[in-house]
Amino acid sequence: MNTELALMDKDFCLASRTDRKPPAYLREIVLTDGTRAVLRPIRSEDKAALLAFHSRLSAESLFLRYHYSKGQLTEKDLKDLCDIDYVGTMALVAEVERSGTKEIIGVGRFIRLPFDHTAEVAFIVQDSEQHKGIGTQLLRHLAALAWQKDIYFFFGEVLRQNCKMLSIFRKSDPAMKQEVDSPSTCSITLSVAEAMRRAS
Repeated sequence: MNTELALMDKDFCLASRTDRKPPAYLREIVLTDGTRAVLRPIRSEDKAALLAFHSRLSAESLFLRYHYSKGQLTEKDLKDLCDIDYVGTMALVAEVERSGTKEIIGVGRFIRLPFDHTAEVAFIVQDSEQHKGIGTQLLRHLAALAWQKDIYFFFGEVLRQNCKMLSIFRKSDPAMKQEVDSPSTCSITLSVAEAMRRAS
């Protein structure tokens, strides 16, 4: 299965988008360098901030995330990424405030798959903010939200060279199932309960 989580395939989104009000979920986190950030659901009005975040990502980070050389986000991309239903699809942004301006520095997302209480998960963190625990925190909080929706497993398609993401997944669930799909990609399945318990 070759799903592209960031550009949401509506076939995997089981709920309609009639109620797009984001849940009242707001958590302050402290990064390993002492910076304080906020995790909150993505909103429709985040399109400009998400576009700016995307422009700060390196070509390597974009390739590792999308599995191809991703160009600038289109209007359709931004709509699909920001206008979500918060039921079959959930996305959290990590946001910091600098000099009175709020910036998105990371995004995590899951999309419910139509089988076995499973959702596809992925995240991406701004290059300058990597190695500060943001990916781990995004995974932990996505897991907590997924559990509330009776999602018990996270699935992901990862480039085998993406050691950082694989490491975060493995630390969140040491019993994670990993299968090689091709010379360049692998599939992982991990326990949401373990991700909540360990990724803290």
